[in-house]
Amino acid sequence: MSLVRFPLEPPCKISTRVIGFFHILRGVIEIKLNSRQIKYCSKITNSLYDDFKLEFLYHSNHLEGSTFSKKELNKLLTEKKVQGNHFLIDVIETINSLALFDQVIDDSDQKLDKFMLFHWHRILKKGTVDDEIHNIGIWKKFENKLKGVDLKLASPMEVDNLIYNLLTDWYETKDITIKDIADFHYKFEQIHPFQDGNGRIGRFIILKQCIEENIDFIAIDEAYEEEYKKALFLAQKTKNSEKLVEVFKKCQKRLDEKLKFYQDLMIEIKKMK
Repeated sequence: MSLVRFPLEPPCKISTRVIGFFHILRGVIEIKLNSRQIKYCSKITNSLYDDFKLEFLYHSNHLEGSTFSKKELNKLLTEKKVQGNHFLIDVIETINSLALFDQVIDDSDQKLDKFMLFHWHRILKKGTVDDEIHNIGIWKKFENKLKGVDLKLASPMEVDNLIYNLLTDWYETKDITIKDIADFHYKFEQIHPFQDGNGRIGRFIILKQCIEENIDFIAIDEAYEEEYKKALFLAQKTKNSEKLVEVFKKCQKRLDEKLKFYQDLMIEIKKMK
């Protein structure tokens, strides 16, 4: 097969459609959208937004033990119907996670602070036992620990100051990279500021940070679930996020591949500033 040669000598202009053509040939798509762009996507039914929402929530909830299959979650997302046999708490938190995803997108152009985190936590845990004992939307009241992991978490008295410092450092950092997101994530999860729901809240923070900093979206895929857990623990023990960054990059690549069907839509949306 002969090669097609393009007589392009720099400086030259290449249209976005040509760039899109080359990306399709390479099988490459980067899901990088700013707040305005992803909010626009949310208005387009049965498209990129819904598929990304499904991918993000299925894997994040699965990490916390949810028994919803991707098909069952999609039915809940599209038809508002619960299919399959699930514990009540799983149903409640899965429904809540759908609402929280949209809230995170709505908040994506606002500065993250503890009050936003409180609001997110109230949405996630609404209708749960924690809600009944008035333990949602506030920092943890009691010491908590991770099952099967030898890791010291922050005490309730330390949380407010540690989160303040973590958020302050984040917004004072210039030229944010994926490593900065990984560093923030392992520190947030080691603080474990809420009584429950920290993993999901932490991964929603990752999503917001990717939108803020125009970084390829990160959805922790179940294919890398064990790698993620090990890399997160290693980062917390050694204060080195190198392995966690590697997992994040694998998850980015996998998500890009799954959503490459939307290449043309991405090209059009990227024209929006």
